[in-house]
Amino acid sequence: MSASILLKDTIAALATPIGEAGIAVVRVSGPLASKILFTLFKTVLKSDEWQSHRLYYGELFDSSNKILDYAMAVWMKGPCSFTGEDVVEFHIHGGQYIALKTLEAIFTEGARSAKPGEFSERAFLNGKIDLTQAESIADMISANSELSLRLAQRQWQGAFSKPVAVLRELLLECLVRLETAVDFPEDDLDFLDRPKLKKIFWEALQQITCWIVDYEKGKILREGLRVVLLGKPNVGKSSLLNQLVQEDAAIVHSQAGTTRDPIHKNIVLAGLTIQLIDTAGLRNSAGEIEKIGIERSLAWFEKADLVLAMFDLSSPLDNDDLKLLSLLGSKPVLLIYNKKDLRPQWDPHLLYEHFNLKRPVQIKSLLISAKNAEGIRELEKIIPELFGLSDFKRKEQFFINQIRHCEALNKAKVSLEMASRALDSAASPELIASDVLMAIQYLGEIIGKINTEDILDSIFSKFCIGK
Repeated sequence: MSASILLKDTIAALATPIGEAGIAVVRVSGPLASKILFTLFKTVLKSDEWQSHRLYYGELFDSSNKILDYAMAVWMKGPCSFTGEDVVEFHIHGGQYIALKTLEAIFTEGARSAKPGEFSERAFLNGKIDLTQAESIADMISANSELSLRLAQRQWQGAFSKPVAVLRELLLECLVRLETAVDFPEDDLDFLDRPKLKKIFWEALQQITCWIVDYEKGKILREGLRVVLLGKPNVGKSSLLNQLVQEDAAIVHSQAGTTRDPIHKNIVLAGLTIQLIDTAGLRNSAGEIEKIGIERSLAWFEKADLVLAMFDLSSPLDNDDLKLLSLLGSKPVLLIYNKKDLRPQWDPHLLYEHFNLKRPVQIKSLLISAKNAEGIRELEKIIPELFGLSDFKRKEQFFINQIRHCEALNKAKVSLEMASRALDSAASPELIASDVLMAIQYLGEIIGKINTEDILDSIFSKFCIGK
């Protein structure tokens, strides 16, 4: 459906979850919004006495003109509304029957049911928000930790769209120079100014590269971390899991091999959403059932964003410990030395130095006592450090977190690199301009300056209905 047809419709949806609650909000947007308001909602005021953006108390009628509810209503006159259109909201008692009957009455008056994300899509189409801000709305709604919410809020404030727009405008100025040089090739004036163009291209590539490199950080903030506990039996994995989730989620027993199937728990640690997976102990002498659990442990290891590799300080290192070390490759690793409350049987620093020299990956180490909850606070600090996120709370940083943004930036980077090489080889302005134009288009896709219906459908279909 094209934007021009879409904006002629009046849409309505329940903006709050279905179920019993103190209130429910039904939202209406479009040219029929005010007509629907004054047809279904009666107050002591006349229609010309209503003020925009003020709540009024009155009687709400259903499609058969019977009083349905005693409610509140607000009329937000366009363009001073979220969608840029006339918007009406009915604040009714939060029951499923009342909400459905209210929608039924609204549809009878000519509105239709809103699609997922259609209110936000109209806000974008009417120029109230850009495309990255629209995406941040969905991220704020789905945020399940402090850091994921902060990232979404910063995106809403323009932490990404503003610099992208500035960069795009800068490249547009370059394109004007290039096209002027094409139009006036015999002119004595140096429209091209190749050294200046080279500097602009280089600075643009540096900025784009920084955004791309930081994508994994943004993805972690948005989606969370998958953290897998690995170690031989009785090393203390289940005890650590229980301490982190603050409940007896895993069986803790002196008998080895009590954990067979991986145990999954979602927690928020240091502001990060974490899916914590406790796995079966790794050992060579396991029975048939336990071996199945170990195979599943290794499968989860492959999916892990971070591995908590646990070792028992109170017993000598053995072949099972060495096998665990041999597994740890390019993934970020936190070496956890448990049972620090007991007499140590080996020097943990030697193990850390050996591992760090042999496998140069993101690695830190920590001494803990899972039994006594010692070292848990330190663990909360180390995990953000491993991923370069320790300053995110304190600084106004922003990391891209959408694969769509990353793909568009990669394409813009390739185009700019081609333009830069063409500039260095003294290519004609036409050739350079074509690559710069492509980079501008890819940057425009990010903020919605250039869009296709497929891109919009893909983005807004992920929204909840009523937003």
